[in-house]
Amino acid sequence: MAAEQAGQAATVRHAAFAGSWYPGDPKVLASTVDRLLARAPAPESRPGKQVDALVAPHAGMMYSGTIAAAAFKQVAGRKYRRVIVLGPSHRMAFAGLAVPPVDAFETPLGQIPLDREALAQLRRSPLVSVVPGAHAREHSIEMELPFLQRVLEPGWKLVPILVGRMEPSDYATAAQLLRPLDDKATLVVVSSDFTHYGQRYEYLPFPPDAGVAGRLRNLDMGLFDRMSAFDPDGLLAYKQRTGITACGFGPIMVLTHLMKGRASPRLIDYSTSGKLTGSYESSVSYLAVGYFEPDPPATAAYTPGELRTLHGLARRALALGVEKGPGAVDPQALARGMDLPDQLKAPGAAFVTLRKKNGDLRGCIGDIMPYRPLYASIIGNAVSAALRDPRFMPVGPDELNGLDIEISVLSPPKPIPSYKDYDVAHQGIILRARGHHAVYLPEVAPSMGWTREHTLSRLSLKAGLDADAWKSPDARFEVFTSVTYEAPYAQEKSRVAKKVH
Repeated sequence: MAAEQAGQAATVRHAAFAGSWYPGDPKVLASTVDRLLARAPAPESRPGKQVDALVAPHAGMMYSGTIAAAAFKQVAGRKYRRVIVLGPSHRMAFAGLAVPPVDAFETPLGQIPLDREALAQLRRSPLVSVVPGAHAREHSIEMELPFLQRVLEPGWKLVPILVGRMEPSDYATAAQLLRPLDDKATLVVVSSDFTHYGQRYEYLPFPPDAGVAGRLRNLDMGLFDRMSAFDPDGLLAYKQRTGITACGFGPIMVLTHLMKGRASPRLIDYSTSGKLTGSYESSVSYLAVGYFEPDPPATAAYTPGELRTLHGLARRALALGVEKGPGAVDPQALARGMDLPDQLKAPGAAFVTLRKKNGDLRGCIGDIMPYRPLYASIIGNAVSAALRDPRFMPVGPDELNGLDIEISVLSPPKPIPSYKDYDVAHQGIILRARGHHAVYLPEVAPSMGWTREHTLSRLSLKAGLDADAWKSPDARFEVFTSVTYEAPYAQEKSRVAKKVH
């Protein structure tokens, strides 16, 4: 419970760098931020397109303010309920994630209330703790706040998190902790500068000669390329190989796990302090990066032959995964030598459902967003449906011939204003509420004879909520359609069922 709710005065983390790293006078600060925003490039995202996350620098405003403004201009005028800011700790060493013991953060532009409920939820994990003093003199989060205060519609709450020393597996765990909080009404901001170059930073991988600017850019873009590929192992290997001194590497690792399959990163702007000062004896690199919802692929009309090809890939992946383990299944190797149509190689989202001959479910796993080639979605989810569905024991080799395989190729989800706009007879639905979510494919409700209201009640329970959660004001809905193809594991003769698009 927040201090003010308990009848106590709210505790505040006051601005530590106002008047030095950025203006301390509220009017001067507001006009400075607004001027930087006005000069920044036009937003990359179209109106209504979701911006899920940003990466912005945190140096003094005179150095990195132009690049920070380019990042935050992407969300100008948008309304969010929550902003999660992940920053590195420059002044204090600790393990895990550190959250502050206060009720609000303050800048000269005013106080920002913290999302105490979200922070309490995070603190249930042993990875998260209150580290006394960690936030008091740390600039990585504070430097982002004046921009957020100027660009966002009022009403949002802050979740400030410092990322300390982490094991490689901890980054995935941290992303898993944040995922229930990261709904459509949440913006994630990673605070990070990139390469710190020069004797001052004890990092001189190449001399400060005439080619240093180009080499610095190549070094920074190498890290960005691995961020764009959602490759946490590649990020770790790149840091080990190059020694790159990106101070927010830990928050970037968490973000890479968190955004995988959900958003497409785009470089918005890039510069260095060396370019600004004219001297590369000591230089820090700054990137502005936006993570945007993927552009929906063109609506594809899949032929029976194409669906049969996908089903065959699912069957082969299923056999290989069950008999030799999931590590033996390489989507590119399975598809090698096949003349796959372009639309099967384009990004696509699919579910694979396994059923016994009596119709009982034996496994179902899938993608909602099209973040990998469609054929790879089919192959990966066939293996996962057999071996990784937490509701069932793994499928054994002796079960294969007794299974039917159904593949469902999904259209991109689209938000709807109300549950009343959900067509229960033809659409799949995603419910998001109170940091939870659940999904039903289009065929579920019709096959069970459920009404819209009964479907939404069952969906709420599936999400781990009470049966009436779908009626709450914060409930959000997305719908999609699918094309399905079903056939026994052991034979090729199949039937195609097309859902309305």
